[in-house]
Amino acid sequence: MHSQYFGIIYLKDIMEEDLGFLEKLTIAGCENVSDEFGHQVFQVSSPHALMQAVGYLKYTANPWERIYMRGQASLYEQLSPTLYRGIVSPTAQGKRHKKLNEIIKDFCNASSLFKSIATYAREPLLQHYGVKTTWLDIVDNIWVALWFATNRAYVAGDENQYMHFAPREISPVSKFAYIILIRTEEHRSNKSRKGLVIGNTTEVVDLRIAAPSVFLRPHAQHGLLFRARGNEGGRLTDYQNAIAGIIRFPLEAGKKWLGDGALLNTRALFPPPFYDDGYKILLNVKHSERSLGVITHIGA
Repeated sequence: MHSQYFGIIYLKDIMEEDLGFLEKLTIAGCENVSDEFGHQVFQVSSPHALMQAVGYLKYTANPWERIYMRGQASLYEQLSPTLYRGIVSPTAQGKRHKKLNEIIKDFCNASSLFKSIATYAREPLLQHYGVKTTWLDIVDNIWVALWFATNRAYVAGDENQYMHFAPREISPVSKFAYIILIRTEEHRSNKSRKGLVIGNTTEVVDLRIAAPSVFLRPHAQHGLLFRARGNEGGRLTDYQNAIAGIIRFPLEAGKKWLGDGALLNTRALFPPPFYDDGYKILLNVKHSERSLGVITHIGA
């Protein structure tokens, strides 16, 4: 390897006619190889190559598809939303849906501002502030994706209600960071609703459009959320089919690429209640069902 700073992008669900093109693809700082599992990979050695690899997937997506990013410290066997983690049966899924609906009702009853938010945006908004839901956070900003990949959340309290973030420490077992590339659908034949995009298999909410900036956190984080669409048998509990690719890069390199600007620290990405009036309102709402999480107190 000609550089100690490298990354790997795993490309999934690629049409056969694209494979030849991938083999010929040339990006400065990238090497097209196969990993030990036989995956087609791009190894990248600079932030330019990182952005170009992401851009390649965006450019080659179908016209009705969109590619988003999700920064992660690790890879997991499943890509499951917080509401579905640890459950295996439709019955358990239904029980959690019922509890979540009770929580949303509590917030609507307690806050006229929250109730004024479009129905489809209420659950995603609670996800952004700490409640377990059917949605997963994604972004369209590579800096924010890098931040979440290179920082770690620490929690405390009986309900894990206190949280703070700190840069991840590099160690033999924590050497890498990841950006998951998520493929979603956009069908313009569906009824237009503010900040909501629905496809055949996915739906996306852009809280910068669907929620006012009085709820500041989603705007600070370029916050979007997506989920797999449900069917008569219930919702999928694993969203891995939406993964278009995975970029892996050394944690040390990612931290250098990101830097430490004032717009990329905990205080900026998780504005305190003094600035985030919506957050302050949500913190003061009492809800009876707390097994699905609470509005977290983020230390800056």
